[in-house]
Amino acid sequence: MEEYIPAARFLDSFEGKILIASHENPDGDTIGSACALYLFLKKLGKDVRLGCKDDVPYFLDFLPASRDYIKLPTEEEFDLCIVVDAANKERLGVPVRAKRFMRIDHHKGGDFYGEYDLIDADAPATGSVVYYLLSNWREDLIDRDIATCIYTALATDTGFFTNAATDGGTLKLASLLVERYGIDPHWVAVNVNERNPLRRLKLLSKVLDTLEIHFGGKVATMYVLKEWMDKLGAKYEDTEGFVKYARGIDGVDVAAFIIEKPEEGVWKISLRSKGGMDVAVVCEKFGGGGHKYAAGCKIPHSQTLEEVKGNLLREIEKQMLLQGVLKGEKNPDKGLV
Repeated sequence: MEEYIPAARFLDSFEGKILIASHENPDGDTIGSACALYLFLKKLGKDVRLGCKDDVPYFLDFLPASRDYIKLPTEEEFDLCIVVDAANKERLGVPVRAKRFMRIDHHKGGDFYGEYDLIDADAPATGSVVYYLLSNWREDLIDRDIATCIYTALATDTGFFTNAATDGGTLKLASLLVERYGIDPHWVAVNVNERNPLRRLKLLSKVLDTLEIHFGGKVATMYVLKEWMDKLGAKYEDTEGFVKYARGIDGVDVAAFIIEKPEEGVWKISLRSKGGMDVAVVCEKFGGGGHKYAAGCKIPHSQTLEEVKGNLLREIEKQMLLQGVLKGEKNPDKGLV
């Protein structure tokens, strides 16, 4: 994997203050990847910090180094900011003061900051990109803590090895991490999936009441309002994974989950495809992006919920027709499931 060597050489020789930055609304891939790289660079004696606009979600606080994050933005200036698991620095959600930027990612497209950017759009997760970077650099420095972070990144971004990005290479890497470094898959799964606060389940109950189907059952939508979250004392991290309930309906090809974030002036949209449609092209129309089967975007909060849903459904319908998922049907049954 010679493409990983230039990035390794650049970081190995780099002298100065480094910030490893995770994207806003962080998930397991950005946190796990960033923590793994952070722990590795610390072993090399680098001056390195971890940063994120938002808190590390409760279901990831078991990860080594997860409590080392600083809150962004900060007045501190860095010599290098490594943007992890994000197509551009705007995904950090806040400005970062840095002389140089570098990107480590597995999303297609996006911004490029220099010849040392490391982007593998074929990788199942940024965690796997980080693993191959480190193993081509100083494999002897990878320990169980670093491997735990990488395994968690890989497992969470592939839906615990169930989504379309999972292939033989993905499973081989997971097996290597388990066998060589003693990772306990059950322990990771319990920490990520089975420590739900009661508020999350109460919020899920309200969200499921908003479930609607469209276009003959091929599209499902759900939403959550800020007032519900405030009443339950819920956090945005509590909505992680809710969209899978809409995608899991028999016959649904595309699921859309809308989150109201008035304090940021937006509606946050998450789209998921069961494999028949590229949803990234939909999100790109609204200034977002992502993967073929998992993407997101933001729509101004000045629009009403019904306007957001309408605009989103029109673009989904357009792309489904273009991609052959719909065969000219209109919206025959829209209503509560």
